[in-house]
Amino acid sequence: MAEPLGQYFSHARQEKGWTLDQAAAKTRIQLQYLKAVEEDNYTLLPEEVFAKGFVRSYARMLGLDEMEVMHRFNESGGQFYAKRAEREQLKRQLQEEERRKKANQVMVAGVVGVALVVLLLVIGQDRNRIKPAAEAPPPSPENSAPARPLVTIEPGPSPRSVLPVPPEPLAGIGAPMSEPAPPTPVEVEPAFPADLPLDAIASDGEKLVLDVEALERAWLLVKADHGAVQDVMLLPGEHVRWSAEKKLILTLGNAGGVRISLNGKRQGPYGASGQVVKDLVFTR
Repeated sequence: MAEPLGQYFSHARQEKGWTLDQAAAKTRIQLQYLKAVEEDNYTLLPEEVFAKGFVRSYARMLGLDEMEVMHRFNESGGQFYAKRAEREQLKRQLQEEERRKKANQVMVAGVVGVALVVLLLVIGQDRNRIKPAAEAPPPSPENSAPARPLVTIEPGPSPRSVLPVPPEPLAGIGAPMSEPAPPTPVEVEPAFPADLPLDAIASDGEKLVLDVEALERAWLLVKADHGAVQDVMLLPGEHVRWSAEKKLILTLGNAGGVRISLNGKRQGPYGASGQVVKDLVFTR
């Protein structure tokens, strides 16, 4: 069996009486590469094409048969370089796979981020649509009526009135009344005592006085002159009263569930139980 390529070079160099430093100077090959060749340590050598060039030059300087030297190089170093090529290819494949994984992670993170932004925008739009009627700005002083409308809920001797917060507008005339959520009461100061008799209120013949008595649970919207729209939820047996100078506009959420009087005279009925009637106008 032929001796390895490294020993083959080492013996030839020693026969000439050269040291490795002298051989490196003569061949102009770096000392570390010549030492790696004589030790058959191909891991310290560069790519295969450069390693073959070093081996040919070293063989030529030592007067060795280049064909024999390349044959021994292929037997010892050929397998190493073949495996090195496989390792390099496998390394590139792993790097490419890792790059694709990172790209997929970035893509997924971007899709999730866009979905979250869209969801937040939708939620924000929904919140902007649902605005309580209580946030409506108060009427300007120039459009307000001189007289404050009176709202009186009976029974009860309390001189203070209860005005619930208005809900959303009605769907339309004749549509069945939907069940509204219990309103949040807001106290307002009446313009005159709640127990004042009707003739005392309208003694001058100028005011309009509207009385509504609940026979069933009913919801009302009332606007007196140019004042703000007022909202009242009545339970059976309760009574409310409004006064105005020129005009009262009334919307009934349960037309058949209320009894209406204007300045002491019975009005209506304006519809059946559960029927919604909008914008009834009362004037002098």
